[in-house]
Amino acid sequence: MGKKEKKATVLIVDDELNFAESLQMAIEDLFDVSVCQTLRSAREILLKDIPDAVLLDIRLPDGEGIELIKDLKDSDRFPVVIVMTAHATVETAIRSLKEGAVDYFTKPFDVGKLKRDLEIYLENKSLKRKISNLDREISRIVPPFITSGKGAMKTIVEQVPTVAPLSIPILIQGETGTGKEKLAQWIHELSGLPGELVTLSCATLPKDLFESELFGYVKGAFSGAAGAKEGLIECADRGTLFLDEIGELADETQAKLLRVLESGHYFKLGDTRERKAQFRLITATHKNLSEPGNGFRQDLFYRINGIVLELPRLRDRIEDMPLLAAAFLKEANFAYNRDVKHIPEQTLEIFLSYDWPGNIRELKWSIHRSVATAKKDVLEITDLTIKAATQKRSLNHMENDLSETLGAAIAELEIRYIKKALAATGDNKTEAARLLGISVRQLHYKIAQYSI
Repeated sequence: MGKKEKKATVLIVDDELNFAESLQMAIEDLFDVSVCQTLRSAREILLKDIPDAVLLDIRLPDGEGIELIKDLKDSDRFPVVIVMTAHATVETAIRSLKEGAVDYFTKPFDVGKLKRDLEIYLENKSLKRKISNLDREISRIVPPFITSGKGAMKTIVEQVPTVAPLSIPILIQGETGTGKEKLAQWIHELSGLPGELVTLSCATLPKDLFESELFGYVKGAFSGAAGAKEGLIECADRGTLFLDEIGELADETQAKLLRVLESGHYFKLGDTRERKAQFRLITATHKNLSEPGNGFRQDLFYRINGIVLELPRLRDRIEDMPLLAAAFLKEANFAYNRDVKHIPEQTLEIFLSYDWPGNIRELKWSIHRSVATAKKDVLEITDLTIKAATQKRSLNHMENDLSETLGAAIAELEIRYIKKALAATGDNKTEAARLLGISVRQLHYKIAQYSI
């Protein structure tokens, strides 16, 4: 015989014992049901275990049922909550739904309907959990950014699945355009946090607006505050707050952020009520924040650099260049309704020899511009933007410079390629030889020949 499927657990919290027990009898064929009559007894039960669902009366002898919903929001597992009351008002319905209840039943109600609805809510929750788990497993195998997972990106690909589920802050360092936001998205996807990923660019938001965006404000907090506004800390509740270019934060705001991280609480602008901050912090910067005199508070730096992930420059990821170029070609074809079929080898050679100061962002938009104006169904050198073709022109000049021998020009190019391949593979000679398209023996010979 197969193993009997475990029933979902349901807690009924209602001070009317006869009503609670009759409801228990009506639904216990589908669910494992327990009953309690007070807010205190419900809290004692929830300390031991969180049920799959809570059927909750709003008015209890020792408090409001909505307080229990707020308690549940602080737990790791938020159950399906359905509110029941004989004292229905629009205000209480809105409050309970805003706090996280999925439905609202006014007594007396159709128990059969509640039973059917509860079954649907629990099935939906189970399906969402399975989808979320599947997404995380896929993300562990396939990062949301393009990489071979070798060379300079190998450490990132190996480390992220380990650190993502931890609550420790993460600082992502890397030049502009290296994909810091994409990396933050991947970390959040693997974290298992139920909340959202909320992103704020510290570089683009004016100083006088930053605090109202981060902390939110109450009505009348300042001139023009006609209503209350949720801050991004509140939006990131039980999720991830990603502060991009944190090195641009004003000193006063740095101090306030540090207080939030140290205390776990914050105030909305104009409010006297302290609120709990529950989020995982990821920050990013292109600066060296540990450098003295850079305008960044060292106490805040020590608080945010729990785990440091260093994103390499594109010029240090030459093994990923063909993959990135092919992906951006496909993306550009779709965006502009073009049919550029591939990037030939001589064009890829330009990509590999160019320094890409704008990193992945520059590569992406260079390919987009080239595809938009391409005259044939392949991306030729003549289609490239002037900046991306600079290296090719310099090679042409070198060929025409009669003061330099062809042998010297070839040697200089070989040295440059060999050094890049060795840097990209962490000095792995076998991998470097594969990237260069030569044998390991040839590579050793050239290393000795050029004293690399």
